[in-house]
Parts: sequence; structure tokens; C-alpha cells
Amino acid sequence: MKPDSLEKIYKILRIIVFAIPIFVILLGMYLILFPIENFKYYRSQPEISKFEIEKKEPSNEISFGIFPTLNHQNVSLKIDLDEAKNNCLENPPEITLEKTYRAFLYTEGKPINDKDSLREYLFRENKSQYPNGSLLHLKPTDEVFLLSDGRKILFPGPEIFRAFGYSFDNLIDVEKSSLDQFSNADKRIFIWTYPHPDGTIFKAYPSHKLYLVADGEKHEIENADDLSDLWPKYFTIPVDDIDPKNQLACSPGIQGIENGKVACLFDRQKLTSGLGGYYNFTLKYPASCPVAGVNFEKAGILLISEKSFATVKDSFRKIFASVVNRYFLKQ
Repeated sequence: MKPDSLEKIYKILRIIVFAIPIFVILLGMYLILFPIENFKYYRSQPEISKFEIEKKEPSNEISFGIFPTLNHQNVSLKIDLDEAKNNCLENPPEITLEKTYRAFLYTEGKPINDKDSLREYLFRENKSQYPNGSLLHLKPTDEVFLLSDGRKILFPGPEIFRAFGYSFDNLIDVEKSSLDQFSNADKRIFIWTYPHPDGTIFKAYPSHKLYLVADGEKHEIENADDLSDLWPKYFTIPVDDIDPKNQLACSPGIQGIENGKVACLFDRQKLTSGLGGYYNFTLKYPASCPVAGVNFEKAGILLISEKSFATVKDSFRKIFASVVNRYFLKQ
């Protein structure tokens, strides 16, 4: 090979070597300024799935959801159906998205209309002075626990704490001796795929109704004064009333089923509901297609940021807040 040819090859290689780190840096900056979140579900590997699938046969629906940690413009949903076991490929479902909380979607149980009944719920399996639903803060370790049926559940971090609608203003400082009277719950750590536990109190807007979660149902507290008497410093999780107007339907021009694949795109900015950090997806099938025969092989939810200066400002704000919290406020 001629020297001139070798020199050209070396130049090209040098350009490639220098270009790779520059490309990596630019890609990293792009992902920081315009973040993307990706959530996956695998039927064959539930242990690595980021969300769970729930079939509601009475209403012939399939629902699932996620907790985004950032603001995004577009929400892309893709589902691969199991063709071998699914006989509903020719019956496309109606797909909707709403912001809420999973436990608030529970069916309504018997209303709580007297103080004694409310006391039973607040202190069920609980002999302490702290009602179920209390947030206990162990100061020496900075750990935060939620009481449910007289047992404690640990929050693994501030992100999941905020995502579920809790506020640090509602913490109760306790000593270790006080905390030790509570045993660990069966699900001892709060994780993303669990709904709010028993003892949670929601406040719906604009109705201002109060609901207490217990035994897979939500029970309306008809007299707020009873709650104030039993728990003077009670707090609530704000959420929007359940209303079809708060649901965002998949655009017919984008939804499609082909060879067992479902694809749908939502514009998050069109969501009218502003309360609730849980993105709940619902697939409503016609009566001719029972959901018992519908099986997901895998599914993915991709959240994509808007390419705008507002997104860049929001990203820098989060970076600044993270740096301040990590290196200054924690000292």
C-alpha cells in the first residue's frame, strides 16, 4: 500500500477516534436536556417488568400504569399480543389514559358515616397513638415509614414518596423505641408497582370528598369533623374526581392493530386532570371479546420530552435542585 494511502487511512482513523467521545458527550447532553423514560413489561420475565397487567373481567377491561418521574409531552404505548392464545385481534379496544392513583380507582365500598366506624379503620390492628396512614420519621437515620394496619412500611427514597402524593410537611418525628412497637408489614418496602396501602386518605377535587382505602375498596368519609376529632393533624392525598372528561383517548389515526401489535400515541399536555402522579392506561374491549382471552406477550411505554427551550430550562432547574440538595442541604 502506498504511503499516501496509509496516511489517508490514519487521518480517517484519527477523526473517528476523536469523534466518538464528542458524539458520546453530545448524546449525553441531549438525553439530560431532553430526557426519555422507558417502561417495559415482559410476560415471561415479570421480575424485571416495570409495571403489572390487571384484568377486570366484570367491566371487560385491562389496566396498567406507571409513575413518571419527569414531565414529558408525548406518551407512546406499544403492545405485542400473544397471537397463539388471543382471539381478539380483530376487535380493537378503546384505549384511554388518565392521571390518578391506582388505589383511588378501587370500587366504592360502604360509606363511613359514624365516628366509631371511622375509629375502627384508623386504629385497626393498631394500639398506638398514631393512626393508620401516619408518616413516621426516624430522625437519626432519616428513614420514613408509613403505618398500615398497625405495621410499618419503609419508603426507599424521596422520589417514590413524592410520586405517591405524600408531603414531607406531614412527617411525625419519632424515636426508635416508639418505632420498634410496629412490626414490618408483609410488603415491608414501598415499591412502584404497589397501590397506596390501607389507611390512605384521598381528597378528591372538585367534589372535596374524603375517601379512606381499606380491603381493596375506597370508603367515603361522610363527616370530616369526625376525622378531625380522631386525627387532628390528618393529611390527605389530593386527586381528581373520577370523570370520563379527565381521560385522554387514543387518536384513531394513530391507534392500530396489525399482526397482534397495538400502537398508540398520547399528547400529555391534553390531559385535563392535573392531580395524581399515576398514569393509568385502560383497554376497554367490546363484549364480543372477553378479556380472559387477551394476553400480553410484552408491552412498552415510552415518554418523550418536548423539544423546546422550556424543557431545557426545566432540565437545568432539576439539575440545580439536585446539586443543591445533594451537596448543600444534606450537610
